[in-house]
Amino acid sequence: MSLVDRVKNILLQPKSEWEVIAGESTTVGGLFTGYAAILALLPVVGGIVAMGLLGISAGGMGGLGGAGLSIGLSAVVAMSVIGYFVGLAVLWLMSFIVNAVSPSFNGKSEMVQATKLMTYSSTPNWVVGLVSPFIPIVGSLLGLGAIAYAVYLIYLGLKPVLGVPQEKVAGFTVVIVLIYIVLSLVVGGIVAATLFSTFFGGAMMAGAMAGA
Repeated sequence: MSLVDRVKNILLQPKSEWEVIAGESTTVGGLFTGYAAILALLPVVGGIVAMGLLGISAGGMGGLGGAGLSIGLSAVVAMSVIGYFVGLAVLWLMSFIVNAVSPSFNGKSEMVQATKLMTYSSTPNWVVGLVSPFIPIVGSLLGLGAIAYAVYLIYLGLKPVLGVPQEKVAGFTVVIVLIYIVLSLVVGGIVAATLFSTFFGGAMMAGAMAGA
């Protein structure tokens, strides 16, 4: 099945598509190189192009001696690339955790199946990420909708892909969402602090010295 068909099917007819996905023979590496690594580029491309066209400035972060902070396109590209690889790492971690937790909900413990679930359920986030940077306010709403739909895809996929009994699907879905929130906060906090120090630390210090 082509990449485009898989994207279309998982978004438009997820129930039947999960049944197809559940029986497919693949590998964790194949899921990443043939699907996740490609689609995860969409938000990166959308963000870089939008920022290049619309421009980006963090002038509101000024105040240190009146010096505002501006982000160059090269910094945007660097941050986007870092975010891309961090996102893939989080996807792998989530797949690993879901695989480990699955038996607690009477589901299978198969890394490939867990990776299928988390990879394909991420599709709406990647697709929306391509266009949302161009329409900030509406894009935020689209982003929330994509997250909600991704959760719905997880809910639909747990039974056919991991064999979780229907009566335990809702509970497992909630657990996955909570784990993702915690993991995102921890990883996001570390990455944000590192990026802020790298790209803004020098500018803030220069501004402080100028205002002294």
